[in-house]
Amino acid sequence: MKTKTKKETKRNQAVVYDMTSNLCVWSRAGVIKPTPCINAFDCLSCPMDRKLKDDIAKGRLKDGRALAGWRVTTDLPHRSAEQKKCRHMLSGRVSVKYCVNDYDCEHCVYNQMIEESGLSDPLSCTEQSLVSGFAVARNYYYHTGHAWARVEYGGRVRVGLDDFATRVFGPMDTFRLPSLGTTVGQGEPGFGLVRGELSAEGLSPVEGVVVAVNPQPTGNGVSNVDAPYDQGWLMVIEPVRLRSSLRNLLFEEESLAWMEEEAGRLTSMISEETGHPLAATGGRAVPDIYGQIPELGWDRLKESFLHT
Repeated sequence: MKTKTKKETKRNQAVVYDMTSNLCVWSRAGVIKPTPCINAFDCLSCPMDRKLKDDIAKGRLKDGRALAGWRVTTDLPHRSAEQKKCRHMLSGRVSVKYCVNDYDCEHCVYNQMIEESGLSDPLSCTEQSLVSGFAVARNYYYHTGHAWARVEYGGRVRVGLDDFATRVFGPMDTFRLPSLGTTVGQGEPGFGLVRGELSAEGLSPVEGVVVAVNPQPTGNGVSNVDAPYDQGWLMVIEPVRLRSSLRNLLFEEESLAWMEEEAGRLTSMISEETGHPLAATGGRAVPDIYGQIPELGWDRLKESFLHT
């Protein structure tokens, strides 16, 4: 695996997938100077959000400045309802919505509705790079056990198997997904794969509590090679110590270099067994590699690439 890259410095804050802006919603609302979000748009657990609300509640906004030192451009409590854009509008989650609850998101019915709907509706149209025949989705994090993690609005993390694992292990008869409320640990078994009498465990890329599972994951002998990063998601996790977990994952250039190394290891294994390189169609590795070359050995593959 490659060592540290320039992207290492970006791991101090979560990269949120497909957001229209990385600015804090208070910045977008014109309350403070342009400041990037440091908490994956999970405003309810953000220390900056709590501090600003406390400053406003205690009247600490004076001469256009908050007590903590942020430059305030507008006195939020006195803005009209039309000027108070909902944080879901400011972040690009919805097109039009204005706040009538003084940004008290914790007790907002609309906020609850949006958060709950986001659990089952994955974002789509991922931007992907092709590395040695395997697709790598951009702005996703990767565990070395070939599970991907996508940080979404509200700080939750959607999880699935990457294109490499999907093609290597082929179509599954079923996925064994954890029950809602289950706590999973980073780098520990989080879900199961079943193909006939064969099975394997996938490692969770982050630590946290499972808050949603895909009601129709790939199964019934069908390979999901067309959408492993979209409809092929497996579960959504409410993370614990998110930024700490992300530091242990691969991102951007690191993930591309790692995928190239993984493809190289697989090619060597195939050459040892068949004397031929990894087959490809249109620049892509063929689906169901194990099914075509069972000599590779299921146990050998899962130990080598899933690390289980």
